[in-house]
Amino acid sequence: MSTPDTSGTPDGATPDPTAAPGPTTPVGPAPGDDAGWGAPAYGAPGYGASGSPAPQPPQPQPQPQYGQYAPGYGPGQVPTADQPPAPAAPGGWGQPQYGRSAPQAPGGYGQPGYGQGQYGQGQYGQGQYGQQQYGAPGYGPPAGFAGAPYVPPAAKPGIVPLRPLSLGEIFDGAFGAIRHNPRVMLGMSSLVVVVATILGALLGWAFSGYVADFLLGVPSDSGLGGMENEFAVMYANLYGTALTTGLATPIVSGLLTVSIGQSVIGRKVSVGEVWSQVGRRAWFLIGFSLLFSLGWALLVVLAVLLVVAGFAVTTWLGVTLLVVALPGLAVLGAWLWIRTILVPPALALEGQPFWATVKRSWLLSRGSYWRLFGILLLAYIAMGFVAQILVSPFSLVGGVLIGVGQGFAGNALITLGVAVSTIATALFLGSVVALLYIDVRMRREGLDVELAAAANAQPPA
Repeated sequence: MSTPDTSGTPDGATPDPTAAPGPTTPVGPAPGDDAGWGAPAYGAPGYGASGSPAPQPPQPQPQPQYGQYAPGYGPGQVPTADQPPAPAAPGGWGQPQYGRSAPQAPGGYGQPGYGQGQYGQGQYGQGQYGQQQYGAPGYGPPAGFAGAPYVPPAAKPGIVPLRPLSLGEIFDGAFGAIRHNPRVMLGMSSLVVVVATILGALLGWAFSGYVADFLLGVPSDSGLGGMENEFAVMYANLYGTALTTGLATPIVSGLLTVSIGQSVIGRKVSVGEVWSQVGRRAWFLIGFSLLFSLGWALLVVLAVLLVVAGFAVTTWLGVTLLVVALPGLAVLGAWLWIRTILVPPALALEGQPFWATVKRSWLLSRGSYWRLFGILLLAYIAMGFVAQILVSPFSLVGGVLIGVGQGFAGNALITLGVAVSTIATALFLGSVVALLYIDVRMRREGLDVELAAAANAQPPA
């Protein structure tokens, strides 16, 4: 049985090499992309699985070879109405190539028309053939810096251009996302952090008695000065808020990711849409944070036990294991941190099963370790200074109030400072991580094409 011919060429005819190609089979998903993971669509707050393949760009019309004319633009030929116009640039369609004869002009074959200069000579005030005026296009290096070809600017329907991002564009996009949708980025995130801080303070107050009992056993020369109860409440509040805000941070990251995922295409998502997307994935975000923290705690415990066992054998073995374990834990922690940093935004946007998303994010970060590490390290160092500047006045005044016997007011002020610094840190770092996730997908999976299609699908404002 013969197979049908889908090329569009009649039987016995030779295919035209200059003809536009016929319909082709759509290209499948890139390796690591499970059938369109996270394809954005207008009106959907998350990057769910796409229901239709991405639109294919139009096929370019073949260019004529060196020394040839485009079809319909040769000497003595008149182009038809359905043919595209020939560009006026030297060497373009319908123009003679260097070293070829000129097309027929009015007044005779190869002769210039009335009011035009002779062939090989320039008109009045214009350069000769083969020469170039100042600022006019002609022979020479193409446009661009240092002879580099001109690249048209990328589309920017939202907060960042739809192409692989630079460091400055990622940081600028983090602030631009706050300005684009402050109700979600600042208001909703602050609400989650404030609620978590209040719960942490209540939890710390409930366990402050146990901390006070522990501080009462500290020697009297420790400097507490009989204020064990006030310091017990302060320490209990700090640990309690650290626990609750640590659980709330993944939820804040999910809220920021969904909002930024729509801000890059210029769409301002509402609070209800964001919560409908993140609310059903909140347990995945919290669960991943707990699993990562538990795994890291187990690694630290194993390292401590190994060092203690080394000291139990001989001192030199314990010292050797300690010297090896400390930098080893630092390197291992940094490696695991970067390889899993894209899991929270993927859990918030892609809507896939938990372990499938973790595996996909692990593979997505492969090959981009040092770039992700450098950008995130710089962001964490910068926000570390900012957080210290924000929390220092609250801590200073709160400590003074505790010292003069105003324990409740001092602890409340310190807790407020912790909340403010947590909001600023989570807001900026969560935005950077979300933009890094989008940047990596644009580099590895061509997400910028799908984002541009989703931006064009929006109704005009």
